[in-house]
Amino acid sequence: MQSYTSQNTLTATTSYSEQEVVCICESLFNEGLQTGRTDQLANFIFTLPPCYQSSESALKAQALVHFTNQNWKALYRLLECHKFSPHNHTVLQNLWLDAHYKEAEKTKERELGAVCKYRIRKKNPFPNTIWDGEETNYCFKSKSRNVLRDAYKKCQYPSVEDKRRLAQQTELSIIQVSNWFKNKRQRERAAGQLDRSSARSNDSDDGSSGCESKPPMGMESPAPPPLPTSFDLQPYYPSPYAFAAPPCDFSYIQNL
Repeated sequence: MQSYTSQNTLTATTSYSEQEVVCICESLFNEGLQTGRTDQLANFIFTLPPCYQSSESALKAQALVHFTNQNWKALYRLLECHKFSPHNHTVLQNLWLDAHYKEAEKTKERELGAVCKYRIRKKNPFPNTIWDGEETNYCFKSKSRNVLRDAYKKCQYPSVEDKRRLAQQTELSIIQVSNWFKNKRQRERAAGQLDRSSARSNDSDDGSSGCESKPPMGMESPAPPPLPTSFDLQPYYPSPYAFAAPPCDFSYIQNL
């Protein structure tokens, strides 16, 4: 792809046709979505003649630049004041939501959970300029989820090329694919912390705290029999002859 600098863009854009401007904006917009870098896109669109800057492709490109630069107010104002075609609604809705999520995370200084994101969506509905009025379903189709789950088993941190391929397979945007992987990793980390906490609790219940566990009711060990208070044994007195010498045989004297 041709590289555009601020100098040659300023002199070149005056000679571009409207169709060429649209193609360049769309190409740089898609590249910015994939890489997160919008320097070339910003250099191009902000040096366009005023008649081209109001085109839908240029406005969409400006929205991405505002999002990347975390210029939230300018992004919201742009999306609220310009009507966009339905085929651009999905990607712009994702920018709208992600911007509100990131703004809230910066304020709260922590990652948002599912409940917080739900409240943000309710508090900041899509403007009519990027929404056709139909209810939005935030759950992916089963086929799309299965594709993402299979990919997650192979790699939890997909590359840009992998995200682009998954977006084509699932008919989702690259931002949606990235958010799904991010949320999946967060859920697994939370589940792992819960499992470790439960394991520590079970170890403590099994006697690791040093307390002797009690058997359940009805399973007590039988009591030992009582010791006898008296013994019926006769005292032992050794015989005085027990150690006497054996008797001598004097029969040989009679034979003398």
